[in-house]
Amino acid sequence: MDLIFYYLALTYICFIGFKILLELLVDLFGVLTWRMTPYVPSTDPVCRAMVEMANLKPGMKVYDLGSGDGRLLLLAAARGAEAVGIEINTYLVVYSKMRALRSPFRGKVRVRWGNLWWARVADADVVFVYLMPYYMAELKRLLERQLKPGAVVVSNAFVFENWAPFNEDKDNGVYAYRFPPQA
Repeated sequence: MDLIFYYLALTYICFIGFKILLELLVDLFGVLTWRMTPYVPSTDPVCRAMVEMANLKPGMKVYDLGSGDGRLLLLAAARGAEAVGIEINTYLVVYSKMRALRSPFRGKVRVRWGNLWWARVADADVVFVYLMPYYMAELKRLLERQLKPGAVVVSNAFVFENWAPFNEDKDNGVYAYRFPPQA
């Protein structure tokens, strides 16, 4: 039994080591960075405004693309939603998972290490985004291919060209769009 435990522990350590090595390669050599944005956490008032605009109900499926430290995931889970974060930064994934485990919503929050450009969000009721403006057009195409009618996209700070928001909070720079979007 001890041998199995040590084998599993060693396997886990190797897996974590690989993820850390990959993150170091990203940091040192720019591997994958051509598709990333810097980590800039949303402020608490902005997060609250985003969740408020999403009009979350219990049982809704929420995705946060580039979920950072997971604060939007926890706020969504507090409203009864099933929250899924997709984050490419290994350290932020671990931090978010630790926050979720310590919260009363641990069963409603999942954080996945991955690239948001490969995300599958077809089952989303709500998608939260906070990307740089030069990525919004590409994200718009990804969302148009995947989102179901009635899904809501809530963006922090940046707008989607040719989409008219159904709600906006100019004080916090938050915009909400319903899919399919109106021009």
